[in-house]
Amino acid sequence: MSFKPTIWDFRRGIATARVLTQLGYERGVSVDAMLRHTGITRAQLDNPKAEIEALQEVQLIRNLSTELNHASELGIHAGCRYHVTTYGLWGYAVMSSPTLGSAVSMASRMLNLTFSLTTNVIERQGDLITSTFQTDHLPPDVRQFIIDRDRAAIVTLQREVLGAPIPYREVQMKRPEPAPEVVAAYTALFGVRPSFNMPHERNIFDASLMDLPLPQANPHTAQLCEQMCRNLMESRHARTGVAADVRDRLLRTPGHIPDMEKVAEEMSMTSRTLRRHLTAEGATFRGLLEEVRRTLTEELMATASLTHSEIAERLGYADVTTFIEAFRRWKGMAPSEYRRSQGLTPPTTRLARARLSLKNAA
Repeated sequence: MSFKPTIWDFRRGIATARVLTQLGYERGVSVDAMLRHTGITRAQLDNPKAEIEALQEVQLIRNLSTELNHASELGIHAGCRYHVTTYGLWGYAVMSSPTLGSAVSMASRMLNLTFSLTTNVIERQGDLITSTFQTDHLPPDVRQFIIDRDRAAIVTLQREVLGAPIPYREVQMKRPEPAPEVVAAYTALFGVRPSFNMPHERNIFDASLMDLPLPQANPHTAQLCEQMCRNLMESRHARTGVAADVRDRLLRTPGHIPDMEKVAEEMSMTSRTLRRHLTAEGATFRGLLEEVRRTLTEELMATASLTHSEIAERLGYADVTTFIEAFRRWKGMAPSEYRRSQGLTPPTTRLARARLSLKNAA
């Protein structure tokens, strides 16, 4: 038995942003400070149908962590706030499954309806189940927060679904052993003291637990919720309605990306009406613009033929500095660092080499 991960960079419901902003607000952080550079608006926070991109959530986490001086147990506290009901339909589908094993199977198939930023491989190895978290893709500055958040969220979900905590055989963590109070927080969360400096982020428990019946199992509800989950996944994979139209128009002329007023004019409506339509679909013009710019940036970067200034100009940024700041929000690193990590040669480097060759030839 093996459940493979799906890609982590998927659209997600606004509930996760509400959980994180509430956590920060209770600790004295203003909502505006947490939403800075995320593209998430207060109106979206109040709209249960709103959706955000994974990288918008990453920036929100970055803001929260920075404002609270990277508090060591913050990720754990955040994860414990993700209850079954936080996940909506997905949570009810998990809760109404007949056994823990069937719940794990359904949850893995529908992972794109969660708020996870890690991915997870669940495998049976003899009499044990190993749950291994894939984390290398996470930006280094928020990686530990996200790991703690996602692992604490899973423990919280398991407790609520089973009605009791899972008795883990072992919990493994890559990080060095932290301060005693943090070790104590981990031990209280998992029910066992973690092993640190390990090669994997992994939970291990008895395979027999997968046969445990769930106290709120209901085959009819499970089937209904799973079908609704599939429909929701399909709708998230493809933009529809006004949001799709706006996105297509933004992609149509990447060298001359229009502003909201121009797009509204092309669609024969006012910018106010366009904003209202997008809000009803859980989207914003700014969010769509960010989405399009990120998509085009990755394509332009992949060609390795344009300088950062040229990319910034094509995507409608005021200057290259603004583009670099946006890129850091998306990837957690500078464009030059990203190009090196992908084995792409910056155009400036190639140009310098060409000039050197010409000079030597002369």
